[in-house]
Amino acid sequence: MTQNASTYDLVRRLVSGMANRLNKDAAAGLDAIILFVLSGDGGGEFAFEIRDQACTLSEGPRSDANATMKMSVQTCIDLAMGRTTGSKAFYQRKLKFNGDLNLVMKIHKLFPSLSPEERALQSS
Repeated sequence: MTQNASTYDLVRRLVSGMANRLNKDAAAGLDAIILFVLSGDGGGEFAFEIRDQACTLSEGPRSDANATMKMSVQTCIDLAMGRTTGSKAFYQRKLKFNGDLNLVMKIHKLFPSLSPEERALQSS
C-alpha cells in the first residue's frame, strides 16, 4: 500500500500532538490504555497509555487496551481539527468503539481539539 507522505506525516503530527495535549486534570487518577485504529491512507494503530497524569504514545497493536476507537484517517483529522465531534461521528457511523464506555466518553476531555492557532500550524 502506497501512502501519501503528507497524510502520513499529518496523522503522526496530530497523534503525537494529542499525547502532548493531555488534559492532566481530566486524567487525574486514570490508569488506562486507549487504542486508536485508523484506516486509510496514513493510518495505523496508536496506543495512548495514560498513567500518573501523563501520556505515552506507541505505534502498533495493543491487546490490553481498555478502549479501542476505530475510524478513518479523515475522521481522526476532522475530530482533531474540531470539524466534527465524537458524538456526531459515532451517530454517522464514522466512529466505532469497543471497551470501557466511561473511558470513551472522557476522550474529548482528555484530548481537547486543536486551538485555531494549532490548526493553522498543522495545515501548513
